[in-house]
Amino acid sequence: MPTDAQVILNANLIPGGTVGSPWRRSDAPGSHFITIDHYIEVAKIAERGLLDAVFLADSVDFGSREWNSPGRLLDPLIAQAVLSAHTERIGFVATASTSYNDPYNLARQFASLAAASSDRVAWNIVVSGGDPAARNYSREAALPKAERYERAAEFIEVVTKLWGSWADGALVADKTTGEYLDPTLIDPVDHVGKHFQVQGPLKAPPLSHGRPVLVQAGASSYGEDLAATYADVVYSPHLNADSARERRTALRKLAAAKGREPNSIKLIPGLMTVIADTEEAALRREEELADLIPESVQILNLARTLEVPVESLTLDAPIPWDLMPGDDTARGSRGQRSVFIENVRSRGLDTRGAARLLAAGSGHARVVGTPEQVADVIETWFTEGAVDGFNIMVDELPDGLEVFVDHVVPLLQKRGLHRTEYRGATLREHYGL
Repeated sequence: MPTDAQVILNANLIPGGTVGSPWRRSDAPGSHFITIDHYIEVAKIAERGLLDAVFLADSVDFGSREWNSPGRLLDPLIAQAVLSAHTERIGFVATASTSYNDPYNLARQFASLAAASSDRVAWNIVVSGGDPAARNYSREAALPKAERYERAAEFIEVVTKLWGSWADGALVADKTTGEYLDPTLIDPVDHVGKHFQVQGPLKAPPLSHGRPVLVQAGASSYGEDLAATYADVVYSPHLNADSARERRTALRKLAAAKGREPNSIKLIPGLMTVIADTEEAALRREEELADLIPESVQILNLARTLEVPVESLTLDAPIPWDLMPGDDTARGSRGQRSVFIENVRSRGLDTRGAARLLAAGSGHARVVGTPEQVADVIETWFTEGAVDGFNIMVDELPDGLEVFVDHVVPLLQKRGLHRTEYRGATLREHYGL
């Protein structure tokens, strides 16, 4: 690891925080956490901490926790456009599905967001499955997984072609001659494929600093292949540094086999934090937040995560592992689900323990402790070559992020791992791409 290397840090904008209960004890109205004002407050705190980006995930139907806690109800592209107007340097990762969008429209939206934000934008590519989501888009069922990823690959190919349809110098804007655009430097893409037929060129402002950053989060073999082919950044769940290092190494080898520079892919897993002055105080804080989630909600969320009937779960009884679908048929995120199950099995938890662990936010690595303990984990994983950075998932927003910015960031700066000022202007520069 170069001595001047900087760890990438994104703030994962989960309304109210990773634990689904802080909204219940906040002085703000419960409805505040789904508003753009909450998003703006979080983005400003993240920028004060000189973080790289605000990461905004999304899904095209309701998730399990969104019935009992604030969810991401705002469209990510619209929300991130607003945030860009209230910030100056921090980047924005916006999620959009290849399953239920159109390549031309999405290419135009991201090019417009790049122009509006001065190139501080990334596209988090998700390949949505699940029949409930499909029924929101005039389909009875989701496409088979292999076909979804085949469609996704062609989708990304079309979008990147459209982003490249303007050559340098196409925008002339010569007041003397009256020439505004040079048509010889703006070409159609003339794409004809299995899933899409797109003529182009893209009607959008030219991209002045290269295409938007591409982020991908799939953990299946299909997702890994898609990431190795196209992604600049991979977001994935890992419980320990060894697992992350193994994934990072495998992705880079696969990228190299595809003719890419292997170091061009950045691995940025999630890191869930509960921070206090002492480890004991952090543990109490975690317990207090979990206590605010009713047991009935905890058990319901567990059933939805494991994809088993809620009637099959009984507190203080073993988990009915035999009723769970396999990874190939599960509807939710394979990576987070697998990490959660691994965590439950390794701890030997019963149904109550698993439900409470899920309530505390356990689909990723987590640190419950002091600022020094959080900084130590970040430093160890980064300097030992397991990761390129983290999506920071604080227990409580905005308060937990303020604690991270005010107490963890200075420690990372003292250790030479985090910037003391923004040196670049674009997200691509922040990420070192």
